[in-house]
Amino acid sequence: MENGKILGIAYNVIPVEDLEASAAWFVKHFGFNIRNQREGYLSLFRENRPILDLIQSEHKSRAVFEVRNQRRWVITFFTDDIASLHNYLKSEDVKVGNISDEGKYGKFFVMEDLDGNLFDVWEHHDCELIF
Repeated sequence: MENGKILGIAYNVIPVEDLEASAAWFVKHFGFNIRNQREGYLSLFRENRPILDLIQSEHKSRAVFEVRNQRRWVITFFTDDIASLHNYLKSEDVKVGNISDEGKYGKFFVMEDLDGNLFDVWEHHDCELIF
């Protein structure tokens, strides 16, 4: 197949209760920039790359699901220095789990945003991620 291939994920959409507060949280902690803001919706970018779209929702559902009664994330961020990021987020009172070293699969930790959306953070130096 020459044309029409999926080349990657463009961005992810997550529900939030307070759009402005959530956007400010992501900008503060991850350096994202805000684009395409309109009523109840905005995009968060890293430089010129879209990362997340936040959509204001009065419904209590969040970007979380359960497996065997354990809450799981639907989005994984990656980093080149998981220990530094983890320490920074802890110092900012962000809800973070412990770093888990899974050997050849990399290192991970789970974090939670203001709305209870869960995210996985991953460090792996043998995986090609092109941006």
